[in-house]
Amino acid sequence: MFKNSVTPDIKARIIDMIDENPSTMPSQMAAQLHISEAAVVSALPDPMGTFVDASHFDTVWEAMTGWEKITFLSQSPTSVIEVKGKLPRGTHGHGYFNLMDKDNPLGGHLKVDKLGAICFLEKPFFGLESLSVQFYDTHGDHMFAVYAGREKRTLIPSVKAGFHALRNQLTNQE
Repeated sequence: MFKNSVTPDIKARIIDMIDENPSTMPSQMAAQLHISEAAVVSALPDPMGTFVDASHFDTVWEAMTGWEKITFLSQSPTSVIEVKGKLPRGTHGHGYFNLMDKDNPLGGHLKVDKLGAICFLEKPFFGLESLSVQFYDTHGDHMFAVYAGREKRTLIPSVKAGFHALRNQLTNQE
């Protein structure tokens, strides 16, 4: 979906940036290259970024609510907000996907009708294995992300297995 906006030159620059610093965030690369974050992720070497259609949102969200621990991340140009714990269930209503579990610290309203694509991202961060599900709007801008949970700086095995099983289910990978 977003690969069309990536020229061979830009793809080569993205690869160079990763080779120089594997922890470079896609948002940093996007800002430097003046392209969307989703375009950057679509140009990452396989199998770092695996995209699925936005129509899978409900399936993806429901599966992630079963993960033992996650980190929900929302960012703006001036902040990065993280909430760690279990992902709450939600319901669609009034134009939003509403997170209304009163016993969960994560609440709010997600405008998922603006969702353009979902990406299963496997990209190291500060030398640690990192798995996340990234949600991009129709322009390729970052909406929010759900990162696989950790214990003592290591991915929780059941969450890692859940991430791969969900990605493989939606992409028919082995």
